[in-house]
Amino acid sequence: MRYQFNSLFADDILAYIKLRCSLGNKEDTFARSLHSFDVFCTEKYPDRAELSQEMAESWCSLRQNEKENTLRFRTNILRSFSKYLISIGKNAYVLPDGFAGKGVAFMPYLYNDMELSSFFNGADHLSPHPLSPYREYVIPVMFRVLYCCGLRPQEVRHLKLSDVNLEDGYFYIEDSKRKKDRIVTMSPELLELCRKYNCLIQTVLPGREYFFQNPNGGPYRSACIQKYFYKCWKSARVSFSQDHKPRVYDFRHNFATRIIINWMNEDKDVMNLLPYLSTYMGHSSLEYTAYYIHLVPEHLKSSISTDWTCNREVPNYED
Repeated sequence: MRYQFNSLFADDILAYIKLRCSLGNKEDTFARSLHSFDVFCTEKYPDRAELSQEMAESWCSLRQNEKENTLRFRTNILRSFSKYLISIGKNAYVLPDGFAGKGVAFMPYLYNDMELSSFFNGADHLSPHPLSPYREYVIPVMFRVLYCCGLRPQEVRHLKLSDVNLEDGYFYIEDSKRKKDRIVTMSPELLELCRKYNCLIQTVLPGREYFFQNPNGGPYRSACIQKYFYKCWKSARVSFSQDHKPRVYDFRHNFATRIIINWMNEDKDVMNLLPYLSTYMGHSSLEYTAYYIHLVPEHLKSSISTDWTCNREVPNYED
């Protein structure tokens, strides 16, 4: 556990996080927000052992420069924790559903071919840096794996060398979201690139544990990958508006959307193929995969060969 909890809710928070992890959730999903709540309680209500309406509403007020969706996320975490306290026989105030307002619809950034070409050209021209050795080798390959396989960023960051089969060409994704394991195959071109990368990197990092290992011996941190992501765009001299900037996770959305568009261009039955895409991406439900139909350009969605009725509503989440 990377966080320390010191309020009078500390034991219950730790027990709740353990429960969520046992159900397949990632620890940090709940730990980060509840650590913030724990610090808030320690500073503002050090003697309170009961979660009151005053405490809940005070913590769930919009902060300076905070986005509404971030507030909604924090509020939902606290609502879930309040319900947990009640379930174990303690008194707690549960904020009403919708307390933080209706969320803003999530819309991934979909790249055009020129943007993708510029991005990877920028990644290929990252210069060596003494404070970040070998980044010029790691980053171009890591981002190509993200885009070409539609993996979640945390799945790529935590790939171990033993999870990568460079003979048959696949990644073994172990214990990912909701405790699901799966095998993700590579294209011949990506396999060849990964083989060349592995031969090169093992000469400077012999005996490494992670396929994309930082010079200190562990996986790259999420914030570090996001930083390199924007460095690649800067290197490519491509800029975006502040209110619609791409994120690393958008590679996953682009992967799925382009797969669906390719199927349609080839006159394939998208609805019959969708379960295969769902399994490949590690979705827990076909509903998550059907979400990507919403992102298909309107002129393609007018096709009479595909039944689009399965996508009545776009979920406001990522999987």
